[in-house]
Amino acid sequence: MPTGKEQSEFVTAMLAHDISNYNQTSRGYLEMLLDEQMGPLTEDQSRAITICLRQSNRIQSLIESVRLIADLRDEPLEAKALSLDDAILDAIQHTQSTYADREVRVHFSPADRHVLAEPGHLVTAFQHLLSNAVRHNDTEVVEIHVLIARDGEEKTSPWKIQIRDNGEGIPLTRHPHLFNRLESLAVHGSGLGLSLVRFLVERWNGRIWIEPQAEGAGAVFGLTLPSA
Repeated sequence: MPTGKEQSEFVTAMLAHDISNYNQTSRGYLEMLLDEQMGPLTEDQSRAITICLRQSNRIQSLIESVRLIADLRDEPLEAKALSLDDAILDAIQHTQSTYADREVRVHFSPADRHVLAEPGHLVTAFQHLLSNAVRHNDTEVVEIHVLIARDGEEKTSPWKIQIRDNGEGIPLTRHPHLFNRLESLAVHGSGLGLSLVRFLVERWNGRIWIEPQAEGAGAVFGLTLPSA
């Protein structure tokens, strides 16, 4: 007889699989429409389809987040030395491609820095943070600054990463809820994205937080990761 946990995991896997399949079909037709394979589009129609396609991509990202948390929850940590700068550059490219219809400028100076994390998931964490900075930003030109420094004076001190944007910012009253799965969905519309980032960062023995800012001064997320 399956345990409650096993039944829950089965239902989660089944739902994720079925929703992903339905979503893939919808995305396929949206991409065909956007490519004008079914006829020419007006500018308004193209914009509407682009918005629908982006929401479909967010659904897929949500599904992948659920799967990732479920898969890693009981798995032992297998951290490796990974290039922090390469992960951020990959995440920047992904974000600018996802929001190709918007002007997104990411200011980042790559170097040769390495952290202890899990292959593949490090990029995922930064993709969510950068995407969050764009999605909640209504300015004509999105400006994001990625700053990195040692969180201490030792050569082995963790790396501290700050991600600053020029959006409206997040009210202080919402800060305590941002990284909670259910509360973040209710108060900020961030769904599982920031919760997944927290899950991964803490799994790698790091920390993540949001820094208080004056109203309208944008949001600043900070995190630390163990140096490799």
